[in-house]
Amino acid sequence: MTSSRRSIGYVSAYPVVVASAEVYGTATGGTSSSITVSSQNYTLLSFTSDANLVVSSAGLFDVLLIGGGGGSAASIASLASGGAGGGGVLEMSAVTTVYLAAATYAVDVGAGGTAGTGGAYGTNGFESAIGNVISVSAGATSSNPNDGTGNNGSSGGGAVGGDNGGKTVQPSVGNNGGNGNFVSAAGGGGGGGASSVGGNAVTTTGGAGGNGLDISGFISGATYYAGAGGGGGGTGAGGAAGNGGVAGKTTGTGNNGVNYGAGGGGTAGVFDGGAGAAGAVYVRFKV
Repeated sequence: MTSSRRSIGYVSAYPVVVASAEVYGTATGGTSSSITVSSQNYTLLSFTSDANLVVSSAGLFDVLLIGGGGGSAASIASLASGGAGGGGVLEMSAVTTVYLAAATYAVDVGAGGTAGTGGAYGTNGFESAIGNVISVSAGATSSNPNDGTGNNGSSGGGAVGGDNGGKTVQPSVGNNGGNGNFVSAAGGGGGGGASSVGGNAVTTTGGAGGNGLDISGFISGATYYAGAGGGGGGTGAGGAAGNGGVAGKTTGTGNNGVNYGAGGGGTAGVFDGGAGAAGAVYVRFKV
């Protein structure tokens, strides 16, 4: 689930095709399953680690990409760190359909960002991509009192102190991180999520993590939220978990993201942050 490319840039798609006259292709790779969505039968290919997508018959394919979540910063001087941003979820508003020629495409599943240790920031996650055809950016690390500013990414990291929540670099796949406590660094903002912004800290309580996006309509099955931001740390109370995310803490190592693309949770009291969760890539075609 590692990637040679880390990106906080924009989604790329070359080309996106929606023409109804085109027919769906066929392919193999990842884990294959048969699903039905709105009375239409599909083959779903699920990738949770780097692999190849082998297109044997050119045509249309529906794709869903989730970038890796950011890792949260470590807390310092008994103060707080913000929650990390969730990985981008493409597409948030509608199914993305691409045309793929018969060929083999490298599927790059973005790893989650590493947690901050010893008072340092964590790292942003890694992008997820299908060859050079389409990609989605990754979640951002949060801040600690050394700086106070959350990083920018698909969803921004939570800040510590002031209006410094990290910004989304592509609003169609993520949201901004929350702001920290204005008076002190006792509460960190929540990381932005794929479907909502991270919450602002309130005095010594960390901000709630932004909600992830329910992807069950694409993959079929039970509700599953991807790309959630982590809750901010706080000396009084940790920020609540958003849908699919993890809460912030008042002490101890921050919570690691669990669902695909989830950002790590913040903490307080001189502890390491929480790591981000890896993303995923889904490809489906009609049968």
